[in-house]
Amino acid sequence: MATQIIIVDDDPIVGMLTLELLRDAGFTALLIQDSLKAQDAIKKEKPSLVVLDILMPGIDGLTLLHHLKSDPETKKTRAIVVSGKSFEAEKTRALQYGAEAFIEKPYDVESFAAQVAEILKTDGVEPGKIAPPSLPEPPPPPGELKITVWGCRSASSDVSPAMTRYGKRTSCVSIETSRHLIVFDAGSGISLLADSMMKDAKHKEIWLFLTHFHLDHVEGLAGLSCARDASFTLNISGASDPDKPLDEAVANAFGGELPACKIEIYEMMEKTYEVLPGVRMTAFYANHPGMTLGYVLQIAARKIVYCPDSEIYGEEATALQDYDEKLGGLCRDADLLFHDGRYTEEDYKINKSLGHSSFISAVDFAERNHIKQLVLVHQDDRYTDDDLDEMAKAAEARVARRGGTLRVSLGREDLIVSV
Repeated sequence: MATQIIIVDDDPIVGMLTLELLRDAGFTALLIQDSLKAQDAIKKEKPSLVVLDILMPGIDGLTLLHHLKSDPETKKTRAIVVSGKSFEAEKTRALQYGAEAFIEKPYDVESFAAQVAEILKTDGVEPGKIAPPSLPEPPPPPGELKITVWGCRSASSDVSPAMTRYGKRTSCVSIETSRHLIVFDAGSGISLLADSMMKDAKHKEIWLFLTHFHLDHVEGLAGLSCARDASFTLNISGASDPDKPLDEAVANAFGGELPACKIEIYEMMEKTYEVLPGVRMTAFYANHPGMTLGYVLQIAARKIVYCPDSEIYGEEATALQDYDEKLGGLCRDADLLFHDGRYTEEDYKINKSLGHSSFISAVDFAERNHIKQLVLVHQDDRYTDDDLDEMAKAAEARVARRGGTLRVSLGREDLIVSV
């Protein structure tokens, strides 16, 4: 019997549940957990419907949907997106790319198969009728790591305080070894880093890893001083949007034209790369609107995680919302975690499901996953120094009450962190 439905979902629990529900309803269905194999399988099996998760290693569900709808062989295949990443941006994009529906996880197990059957009914399809290897441990690099926060606030606004001890520049963190300069994000804080580089001339090459292309993570590229110097090299890594290649997005961030320095662009998917000798970088999709990456950097025995835009579900997570579990597996036992701590608990309730976390949720997450040091970043730009001081005190007190060993602090410009 021909395969009527192909499910593409890397989560074994949710994937198997979806498979069993559809088979119990009488459909012939196939589960594919490796998204990189999905497109070829869909061409071979020619199903009537494809069910796609969004957050998957390899190729994300929205990009896969876009590829399927752009390919003459598969463009007529119907598709639905079933995901816990249910921001309005994802729902809108899924429908724009040609999805028949967007179903949020956790879905209603009682009605899910009926929803699928309703979608397929218009095509005359009814139940029962035919229709990467791990890398070896790298050698330790020479020298110590110097980790500097150059900017970590959210986008500036008219209500931002005029002066602040924490700084107003947006996301940029650098990690310097004796040989390499690794940089996360290119918010306005990267201008301070570039000016420093121009002065000391120690590094002529930057390895820049972008989480995404929201303005507060790339706004520093357009005026980057070292980019106008042909002797510098920028190696820029990030994720492509389903409808916008990475090189085009980078050019747009520079103002439409690439600058004078040498630029190398590397598209990243959710997998582990050996980006430099002895330096491994794992990219993963974060729970934030759009194609947003987080990064796990491993240098010798040190593990540093950078995830500035990420919404943790915390105690409200259901059994089918696996983001906290997935992120925990990546972060567990890290020496240092930079994580979204944008809101107070009260403000988070108002801004829930926008892709950001409360600082309390981030502290609890870090403790559960045995993080040694947490730096809370991306605080809302409306908060004053007094507000931020209170957040820092509350975070430290929360750990102290439970007798924890987690070191926690709020990010600020010029903060130097050691691991």
